[in-house]
Amino acid sequence: MSGLAGRRAVLQVHPTRRCNLACAHCYSSSGPDQRAELDVRVLAGAVADAAALGYRQLSVSGGEPFLYGPLAELLRAGRAAGMANTVTTNGMLLSPRRLDPVVPYLDLLAVSVDGPPAEHNLMRRDPAAFERMLRYLPAVRAAGVPFGVIFTLTRYNADQLEWLVSFAAEQGAGLVQVHPLTQIGRARTDLPAAGPDATELLAALAELDRLQRLYPGLELRLDAATTGQLAAHRAELVADPDGPLADLVPVLLVDDHGAVTPLTHDLDRSYGLGSLAYARLSELAAAWQATTAGRLAELLAAAHDRLVRPGADPIAYWYDTVAELSRSMPAAMPVPAPGQMPAAVPASISAAVLAAVPAAMPASMPAAALAPVLAG
Repeated sequence: MSGLAGRRAVLQVHPTRRCNLACAHCYSSSGPDQRAELDVRVLAGAVADAAALGYRQLSVSGGEPFLYGPLAELLRAGRAAGMANTVTTNGMLLSPRRLDPVVPYLDLLAVSVDGPPAEHNLMRRDPAAFERMLRYLPAVRAAGVPFGVIFTLTRYNADQLEWLVSFAAEQGAGLVQVHPLTQIGRARTDLPAAGPDATELLAALAELDRLQRLYPGLELRLDAATTGQLAAHRAELVADPDGPLADLVPVLLVDDHGAVTPLTHDLDRSYGLGSLAYARLSELAAAWQATTAGRLAELLAAAHDRLVRPGADPIAYWYDTVAELSRSMPAAMPVPAPGQMPAAVPASISAAVLAAVPAAMPASMPAAALAPVLAG
């Protein structure tokens, strides 16, 4: 199922929250102390089911995906299912030992860059983060892996976009994706009130438009949409709940405990599909479409109406509004039928499978399109 610019519906997988960093802006509060990870056999089954449901892209994030041992096996499952595979990384662990096994199955590598070296290291809380990331980019180019740069926009760093785009072009990237900071996870406590408002979003949009003319060979995207764009694409943003799941839910998320959530991890938990510890994705999806899809369509319609009404901000990040409104418009919590319980729950996901999902995921909403490409 294609998005507004022909993008594929995306299965975003977060197999672990283990990370070598503990970044200030991390939406999932990932870090070195996290150890839970999802069994690759469970994920491979979910990938196959997602492909049958119309999802055409597998996007792997975390945590740091290159700390997930079976990453190559997961990407191989995506390729076998006919999906395009993307991985989002901090770029600090791309040694040949880790990178070479995934290269045959990788369609796009997204490297997170938070501005010039000093700003990047400050956000990453590691004085060597930029240097170590930069050290491995030649190996990425030599491997022939297409790669892009993903940047978190705050209230204070729109002036760094020119540096960012110049850096990406110099390094041979093909894409720059700018995603607004979401005030969840570690960002809620460590970067309070740092999310960009409509003024910063408009400034970023104007700057990226200017830079696009200077760098025509580099694709620039902003994860936000104007009121006019939202109004023009209502039918795609608020799809028929009786239609294909991938149309109504163009982003489907799986966290490190197996919880499956539509659109964004910050959505009210009552909209969740359930857990892969209890049933296969195909079964969860069928039950959810029968019980909750209609309520999600109502939520999407209400969010759309709010964003295009007279006096609304001229630009917004769609999924932030959907998540915010979901807390005042919860869906009834579906209860798994007894027959959905597996004979044995995989040990790696048997604990805390119904724990609150802690993070919202970016989904690419470029100036001219709203469909996701990268997770990060």
